[in-house]
Amino acid sequence: MKLSRVLQFIHQGSLRVHFSQHGEDVMLHKLFGRKQSTGFYIDIGAHHPFRQSNTAYLWLMGWNGVNVDASRAAINLFKRVRPRDVNLWTAVVDEATAADQTHITLHSNMALDLGATCDPELAKQRGTTRTEQVPCTSITEIINRYGAAEGPGLDLLNIDIEGFDERAIASIDQWRVRPRVLCIEMAQKDIRALLDSRTCHTLERAGYLLTDRMGQSAIFQRQDG
Repeated sequence: MKLSRVLQFIHQGSLRVHFSQHGEDVMLHKLFGRKQSTGFYIDIGAHHPFRQSNTAYLWLMGWNGVNVDASRAAINLFKRVRPRDVNLWTAVVDEATAADQTHITLHSNMALDLGATCDPELAKQRGTTRTEQVPCTSITEIINRYGAAEGPGLDLLNIDIEGFDERAIASIDQWRVRPRVLCIEMAQKDIRALLDSRTCHTLERAGYLLTDRMGQSAIFQRQDG
């Protein structure tokens, strides 16, 4: 790229920044609007304060929230970069698993691994080489402890937990507060399969409408205001 052209681009005010893998944060910004300079998010499987983050742009605007990840290295980064947030080192699993055990095996290839998973079958497919025991809990526990304190102010719930996404939201009826917008990873390759998925049916019954899809991220909006 020519430096003179880049400087002209910046000077004209056309610079656009996004951090998400597929531009999810651009869509989220449009949904919430430029005028919402503060808000509250819960980011499950947060991974990194900036790299491939769906909440980094919102944080830069002035939002705060809860960042959750099974990687201790990831949470240590969040503690340094977002010290006003609640930063939790824990894997998020389904209700039955969380009720039965306090720790679970995390499979990965490195300390900050976007493909790290607590699902042994998925780990086998990905050929992971490292394992460690990490604390585990449920989404219900996190939302009812941290989200409920915000009342109706839980604006965004972002979920990317590599193999546990569908199972984790099955407890949505137990959540004391529900987010205005829910962004969740869904691996279905076509729209028909997406609409026929258990995740979509669960969220529709809970009053959500699928409104956008970028990459493997699906965005649902609560329909009751």
